[in-house]
Order: sequence, then structure tokens, then C-alpha cells
Amino acid sequence: MKFLPRYERTFVLDDVAAAALIESASRRMDPPASNDVSDLFYDTENWHRPAKTKTKTKAKTIDKTIYRVRRIDHAWDVFLEQQRREKQTTKLRRSIVPSSELKRLELNVADKTWEATWFHKNIIKRGLRRSLNVRFDRLAFNADSIEGPLRLTIDRNIRCQVFSDLVNPDQNPSTPIPMHLVRMKYSVSLPAIFKSLIYEFALLPNPTSMYRECVLCCPVDQCAAMYRSLHSTEHKVADPKATEPKVTQTKLTAPQLAETASAEEVATCQFG
Repeated sequence: MKFLPRYERTFVLDDVAAAALIESASRRMDPPASNDVSDLFYDTENWHRPAKTKTKTKAKTIDKTIYRVRRIDHAWDVFLEQQRREKQTTKLRRSIVPSSELKRLELNVADKTWEATWFHKNIIKRGLRRSLNVRFDRLAFNADSIEGPLRLTIDRNIRCQVFSDLVNPDQNPSTPIPMHLVRMKYSVSLPAIFKSLIYEFALLPNPTSMYRECVLCCPVDQCAAMYRSLHSTEHKVADPKATEPKVTQTKLTAPQLAETASAEEVATCQFG
């Protein structure tokens, strides 16, 4: 499913301001829906997506396109989503599949008969892999206005965790993100309800995203480098005919010993 582009304004609030905003929105809009949301993001191996890729006709921005697998309230079905931001609007493309079919994304060739083959082709083409798990509690207000349908979401208790299928998840603790992310979504022009909330709380737009904040808070460079080193040695099988390597003893200087000890400490800290 492809959704029509809609305008979106993002704000970052603290605990006190978020609680007051929720109380004020409850008086103006329909009763909110509360959901537990879990997102699995896809990114390149070095955690830095290319800024632009040029074609013969135009340049396409990649760094503002997000690929993720979303699960709501521990449901069996999940959403495979592509979200693209262009100036003040967002475009969303989504497919709903059973969670048992997610193993198809691990294949190197996309199945053309699968309803989410477009998602699989994109992550193969761009060299994306599972990068980050993000969980948060979402409070969503919906209402109808003269300007059209509108939606207000408040994301709280955000926790992020570097994805790795090579270690025990319990040994890779999640990192809390101390903020409340507020999004106002509308179709045409800014509705009067949102204007009132912006004026009441003196809100200033903050062009940020949850994924960007999580990447900045997580030590992704260290984890990605260690993940690559573990992944490169995961499938190495010892050859029984190979001879044992010769063991040579080398003397390390004091600075080298200190550098080795610090590297081992980082590995123990991140992966137990």
C-alpha cells in the first residue's frame, strides 16, 4: 500500500511539557490509543547511508529514506515499511506480512511472487542489513477537522539496541533515549487544533528523527566494527588437513599493552 504524502511537524519535549500536552490534547481530540511499538531498522554495514545517488534524470536522496520492520503490540503480523521525507512531507509505503515470513529477507534473491518483494529488492539493491532495534510507547490522537483528518503521536520510553544475531540479547542492553517525540500529521494546511497547541506550549519544530537520535546515542561504530569481525569469522570451518600455525612469541611495549587492554575492555563492555 502506498499512502498519499502528508505534512508532518516534529517537536522534542521533556517529561513536564509532554504531560501537559497530553492533557490539553485529550480535551480537544478523540480519546488516544496506546500501543507498544517495536521497530527493526535496516542500514548499511558502516551505519552511514550514502547521501545521494545520481541517475541520468535526477538525483535521489537516500539518507532521508528509512527501511524498517514494525510490530505493534506483539502482533503476529508485521509491517514492512519504507518512509521517505521530502522537505515538510513524508511518504509511506507499507506491506503487511506474517512474522514467520521475515526469514525471506535473509535470502540473497527476492521472490517475485511475494507481496513484499519490493521491500526485499530495495534492501538487496542498497546493501542494507539489520542495524538497530527500537522500542517505544506510542500515544496516538486522531480527529477530523475542516482541513481534513489529522493525527498527533507522542512517543515515550524510547529504548534502542544495536542488532546482532551473534550474541545473547540479554548481554547487549538497550539504551534509553531521554526525550518525548511529538509529531503532528495533517493533509493540507496546519489545522486549528495544532495551531492552538503550538501557541499554548510555544512549540518550536525540531527537524529530527527517532532513528537519528538512537544512532547518536548508541556506540554504533564500535558495535558495527565488532559485528563485522565476528561475522567474518562465523562461517570459517577448520580444515582438518591444514597444519597448525606456528606460534611465535613477541614482546609488546607498554603503550601496546595498554592499547590491547583497552580494546578487550570495550569488547567485554559491549558484548559481555
